Amino acid sequence: MRNELYFDDFKVGETFKTFSVTVTDGAIIDFAMRWDPYDFHVSTEAARNHPLGLDTVFASGFHTLCLSFRLFSQTGVLRDCAISGGGIDGLRWFKPVVPGDTIHAAVEVIATRASKSNPQRGVVTMRHDTVNQDGDVVLTLECAHIVSRRPKAER
Repeated sequence: MRNELYFDDFKVGETFKTFSVTVTDGAIIDFAMRWDPYDFHVSTEAARNHPLGLDTVFASGFHTLCLSFRLFSQTGVLRDCAISGGGIDGLRWFKPVVPGDTIHAAVEVIATRASKSNPQRGVVTMRHDTVNQDGDVVLTLECAHIVSRRPKAER
């Protein structure tokens, strides 16, 4: 993927697609045991008795979120300019991620705004859609990424 991107380089409508990852039952259970230990994330029996009635454990939504952010980070799109996250809006989970699902993220620049308080940075708002192997969106959110502007000598 491209790198050496700065605030000045992002254009509304630009898209990025991440690599994919296949989720395993071991990864689901490990994450759940550490961070979100509901029975249905760690026990097939509990998952069967859950209102979703799945025959397997399913990933915590936070696990899916973390995987999505890791995948986006690995693109290198923000490698040279990332300062901080400015917040997440509209976080929604639409479908559970189960063992064997292969997910990736499609990320679109939906807004850019130069900082009024610091001329060396700006905010790039991106819509992150996490998609499974069937093309189903399993998670979506909008994230405000606070990023550096290109050094003045390069503008």
